[in-house]
This record gives sequence, structure tokens and C-alpha cells, in this order.
Amino acid sequence: MAEAPTTSRRDQPPLPEHVTVPLLSLITQRSLDADYEHVAARRRSSGRAVDPHPVPRRTAAVVLLVFGLLVTIAAVQTSRNASASDAGRASLIAQVNLRRQAVDDLQRTLGEQETRVLALQAKINDLSTEQRADQARLQRLRARTGFGPVRGPGIQVTLNSAPDSADNDLVRDSDLTLLVDALWAAGAEAISVNGQRLNAVGAFRNVGIQVLLNSKPINPPYVLDVVGDPDTLPANLLSSQIGGKWYTLKDSLGFRFDVQDGGTMTLPAAQQPRLVSARVSTSPSGKTRTQIGDSAS
Repeated sequence: MAEAPTTSRRDQPPLPEHVTVPLLSLITQRSLDADYEHVAARRRSSGRAVDPHPVPRRTAAVVLLVFGLLVTIAAVQTSRNASASDAGRASLIAQVNLRRQAVDDLQRTLGEQETRVLALQAKINDLSTEQRADQARLQRLRARTGFGPVRGPGIQVTLNSAPDSADNDLVRDSDLTLLVDALWAAGAEAISVNGQRLNAVGAFRNVGIQVLLNSKPINPPYVLDVVGDPDTLPANLLSSQIGGKWYTLKDSLGFRFDVQDGGTMTLPAAQQPRLVSARVSTSPSGKTRTQIGDSAS
């Protein structure tokens, strides 16, 4: 049996250039060769001599190397810039988050302060309401006790002794006290005598034939300004039991007595006494008690 002839690698034809040469180098070389052939053909056609020494392929390789180096440098620089940009972007994001957290904290603090302000404002409103109520009660108390000025409609009563009366028949402190008590019972709300306001601690008192009110002398005729309902005060004075006693006394002693409509009157406040020894003491239960010496009642 005959053996087939064997061929060695040396006998094989060489591989084509487009297989062994890199594609980029091959494109560049062929492009340059084509350009040179085109230039040579133009020179031959024009009658000029063709340059027998074309540019070596090493020059093209150097150009490609420089171009690759530039591309590599650009890529590296781009990578570095990208890293720096990423770092700067991360820093900005971190700063934005910190500022956002700070804004949230400030908003929370602002909300808490607004809630506190509203609570304080409500408390101030409550205290203002209580203060106004206390002030109104104080004004009413002062008016009722005679230590606050009042204004309103009423009657005017004039009282004087009979002409040529003996000292015992003159108007005395007890006569004025009876008349004032009758006026209170008839519906009087405030009374002044000769411009002096009657108060809770004041009283009439005689020193000889001189009548004193709140320790100050008053002289006849005694003019009583009485704030109250002018339509009912005279009738109530006449019909009440204590008013009947007054009219009996007045008739028996011959006092000159006149009642007329006083219109709208303004009564001054009585002078408040200065407390020296009296003190208000409040027990733990909140009730007011009076202390005398070391004992309490």
C-alpha cells in the first residue's frame, strides 16, 4: 500500500498579510500605499519623476504609537476627572443631606416653640379674663361699701331741725342713722350726706350739738343724695316699717323734711381708712379667719 506524501510546514505557502498584520496597522499601511501610488501615478502622467524613496512604514508606526499614547492619556485623565467628579458629587449630596436635617430640626423646634407660645397665649387670655372678672368684682365691692364712686338716678332728701328748736330737739346722730337705715330698706344703693359718702365703717356721731360723719363735722341742712330707683324709693320709704318710725319721729320733733327727684347724680368715694393693726390671714383650707393675739377664732 502506497503512503500518501506528507508535506511539512516549510512547504506550506505563507499566510496572507491581512491575517498576520493587525487590522489597524494594515488599514493604515494600505491607506498610505494607496495614497503613494495615487501620487506616483499623477506624477507619471504629468511627466515628473517618481520619488524612489517613499515614507518608511516606521513613520506610520510612530504616528500610530503617538496617537495611541494620546488616547491613553486622555482616557486616564477622563477617568481621574470622573473620580474627582464622583467625589465632589458625593460631597455635595452629603452637604445637602446635612442641611436638610438641620432644616428639619429647625422646623421641629419652631413647631415646639409655636405650641408653647399658643399655650402661653391661652394662659395669658385666661389670666386676663380672671383679672377682668376680679376687677369687676372689686369695683362692685367698692361701690357697695362706699369706697368707690358711683353714678346713677336717684332722689335728694333735705333734712333740718324745726325753727327755734331747743338743743334736745335738734337733729342728732341717732335721727340721721334712723333716716339712713330707712333709705337702705327702701332700696337705696349709695348715699352721701353733705358731699361725704357713707361707707361700711363710717357712722354718725354727736359731739355736743355738732354732728360728725366719718369723724368729720357736717352742718344743717343735711342734704342726702341717694342713688336708687326714683320711682319706688319715696313710696317704699313711706310704706316700710322703719320708714314709718322715721316719719313718726319727724312729725313729733317738727323736722323739716323734703324729698325730690335728684336726676342723675354722681357720688364720690369715701376715703379709705389706713389699716395699722388689721391683717388678713388665710388658713390652709383657704378660709379667712380672724386672729387676736396668739389665739384664733
